[in-house]
Amino acid sequence: MFRMMVPIAAMLLATGCGKMAELANQTRTVAAPREQVFAKMFGDGSAFAGLPLVTNGGSTRLYELVVQKGEPGFEQMVPDERPEAYKVKIAVAMEIPREAHLIYSVDDGALSTGLKFTFDELAPDRTRVAFAIDDLTGTETKGLAVNRSALTKIARDALGKLDDFEEVKEPA
Repeated sequence: MFRMMVPIAAMLLATGCGKMAELANQTRTVAAPREQVFAKMFGDGSAFAGLPLVTNGGSTRLYELVVQKGEPGFEQMVPDERPEAYKVKIAVAMEIPREAHLIYSVDDGALSTGLKFTFDELAPDRTRVAFAIDDLTGTETKGLAVNRSALTKIARDALGKLDDFEEVKEPA
């Protein structure tokens, strides 16, 4: 019985690792115009519901939620290991249709993580989407892990929408 459980456990672990590998830095090229790809992934802004729109200047858009010590909700957002923290920020900076950068930071970047999407137009009907996980600092904190998981869900959903487009292999 025990011998049967070991291979099953190994398969489950490998499957779980596959999901995490899904969010590794990656680049995909699809057969669609850059504006269409960006709109499919981030167009309606529904992924950022609850984040106030701070600027909407032409192609630049910034959604940002800043919570300072003493304000409602601060205790839920701040990492337990940083009781001296005074500010937590969740932001989405967009340069439409070129870039989307999702950021969680504590005390102006002293502790931060982020996810970045870059959209390169290779031809009128071909777009390269690069996804990168920013360098992390302080990843052992609970608040960072919780908020990073929220960003990860948004990233997974956005990357999943790329599957709606035909993938194109780039010449080596």
